[in-house]
Amino acid sequence: MNDNISIKDISKQAGVSIATVSRVINKNGRYSEETEKRVMEIIKKNNYVPNLVAKGLRTQKMKNVGIIVPDITNEFFMKLVYEIEKNLFSEGYETFLCNTDEDEETERKRVRMMAMQNVCSLVYVSGCMSNIEQMIKDIPTVFIDRIPDETQGNYCMISSDNIQGGFIATKELMDCGCKNILLLTSRKKISAYSERFEGYVKALVQGGREADAIHVIYLDQVNYHSAYEAMTKLLDAEHFIYDGVFATSDWMALGCYNALTEHGYSIPEEVKLVGYDDISITQFNTVPITTVHQQIDIMGKTVVEQLLHILGGESALQEVVHVPVYLSVRESTRGRKMQKK
Repeated sequence: MNDNISIKDISKQAGVSIATVSRVINKNGRYSEETEKRVMEIIKKNNYVPNLVAKGLRTQKMKNVGIIVPDITNEFFMKLVYEIEKNLFSEGYETFLCNTDEDEETERKRVRMMAMQNVCSLVYVSGCMSNIEQMIKDIPTVFIDRIPDETQGNYCMISSDNIQGGFIATKELMDCGCKNILLLTSRKKISAYSERFEGYVKALVQGGREADAIHVIYLDQVNYHSAYEAMTKLLDAEHFIYDGVFATSDWMALGCYNALTEHGYSIPEEVKLVGYDDISITQFNTVPITTVHQQIDIMGKTVVEQLLHILGGESALQEVVHVPVYLSVRESTRGRKMQKK
C-alpha cells in the first residue's frame, strides 16, 4: 500500500493514460468497464485520494461549501451544521464554517472571506436581513431559518414552519387554561421570530381573545441573560399578571424559568411555560420544559438536496421550503402527571 501514490503512478500500473485515469475518477468521458475496474482496484489498494484543491484550480470549481451561522454555541445551530456537513461530505463536498456572533459587520467580513476562498456555494443563516443580494453576488445560496428581504436569484429558503410553531405553543398554553399569555421574542426583524409572533397572534384570535390579550416583551438578544433580566425587572415591578409564558427560544424560556422560581412562582401550578427549539437542557431542567421541536435532520437533508440541484445548473426545487414542527409536551405545561407516562 502506498499512501503517496500519484495519478501518474496509477496510469502506469493500469497501463492507461493519465487522461483516462482522470476520466475514471471524475466519472466523465469514455472508458471501458474493464479499464474502470482496473483503475479503481489500484486506487482502492493504495488508498488514493484525489487532490481536490488542484482539481478545483483546474476546473475553477472548488467542491467547498461555506456555512455561516450566527451562534455556533447555540445547540440548534450546532446540530444543524452537523447534519449539513454530514450530508455534504457523503456527496464529496468539504465545508468552511464561520460564526458571526449575531454581529452585522462580522457577518459581512465572513461573507467576503468565503468569496475569497472560492466556495462553490453558501449555506447561510443570516442575522443581517438587508442588502444580502449585494453581499453574496453570484454565489448559489441556500438560506436557513431566517428569510432575507428582497433576495433574488437562484436561491432557496428553508425554515421550520414557524407560524405553526408559534400557533401550537400558544394553543398549548390556552388548552391548559392560561388566560394571560406573555410572549418573549426578538426585537430584530428576523423572519423566524416574526413568524412565531404571527403564530402566537393567530392562536389567540382563533381562541376568541381580544386584541388587548396580546402581551409582548421584545429583547435585543435572544439568550438566557436577556430573558432573565427582562423577567426579573417585570417581577420586581410587581406588574406580573401572567399565567402563561411563550418564549421564542429555549434559552429565553430557561431564563424565564429561573426568574420566576426565584420570585417564588411555581411552574406549572401558577405559571405555565413553553419554549422553542427542543434543546437538550429543556428535557433535564428541574421542571422539564414543553417546547416546539424543529426537525433538524430533515432540514439538513433538505438543504443538501436543494443545494445539489442548484449546483447542477438547475433552478431550486422550491423557492421556499417549510419543514413541519411538533410540540414536545412536558411538565412545564401539563404538570406532574407527565411523570407517570
